[in-house]
Amino acid sequence: MQSTSITKEEISSAIQYFLSRCSIPYRKVPMDLSLLELCYNEAEKRGYVTESSQELRSCIPGGVVIAATTYGYLEDTSAKVWIALLTAAAIYSDDKGQKDTSPATVFSERLLCGQPQEDHALDVLADLLKEAPRIFPRITANFMVVSMLNWTNGLLLEKQALGMKISPAADNYPLFARLMSGAPELYGLAAFPPEIPVEAFIQTLPSLMVIVVNINDILSIYKEEINGESANHISLLAGARGCSKGHAFHSIIHETIEAHEKILHILEPQKAALDAYKKFVCGYVDFHTGLDSRYRLDELTLPYLR
Repeated sequence: MQSTSITKEEISSAIQYFLSRCSIPYRKVPMDLSLLELCYNEAEKRGYVTESSQELRSCIPGGVVIAATTYGYLEDTSAKVWIALLTAAAIYSDDKGQKDTSPATVFSERLLCGQPQEDHALDVLADLLKEAPRIFPRITANFMVVSMLNWTNGLLLEKQALGMKISPAADNYPLFARLMSGAPELYGLAAFPPEIPVEAFIQTLPSLMVIVVNINDILSIYKEEINGESANHISLLAGARGCSKGHAFHSIIHETIEAHEKILHILEPQKAALDAYKKFVCGYVDFHTGLDSRYRLDELTLPYLR
């Protein structure tokens, strides 16, 4: 009989194994209050947050956490502000999209036509995407824009395909759907400062995309199990492979370790890119530990390396 849940002890042990194999410390980084204040001011200056439109403000701290942890080593403060505000808009749109996806259905066409979006947060998202070439190399910026277009499609797909039975022959569909919804090109490529040539790291992108979505899935599984979620990547993978959820979870961990080791090998001759990736992947874990109210990792009593 297929298992429908994973125990708290199994999750804790598996996460410790994953972090140990990848030499990633488990720690907590305090909120960067100066960056938070800077982002609040920038959002108000740009009209993203006004007296009549305060919804986005509550999502800015989440965006600041990822900017300060995952990308804290970037010297360009404007890049960190951009990542923080874009993530805040994505968090808000994602939460709202759980109830109403209609604004997301026309995001791409309105963006291409230069028309206002049907939702304020999507207007913010569109405005920030136009700035990507100012901050990152053009080809990197292009990948980022496409990534966010796919992200909105992922929102739509998640709702439209809810409850859809996955064919055993479509065992690669769960990863496809997850990559669509995770904007992995954007968050992966942002790891590399613009002064590093694109050819120094572009070969890592397929594995980097796996790192972005899988680490999130590994560190999200506990709160998803508590919430009884059944439409996540691990559940879909278990259904497609005809295995238990626990087996699918461990498979993802091993696939993530393999992707991590592959990236290290590819970047070995490129010291600057290798250093950036190592800081990125450690900071990406810090992002999840920094949002304890969302991921509830403190409840797993994992050993901190302070």
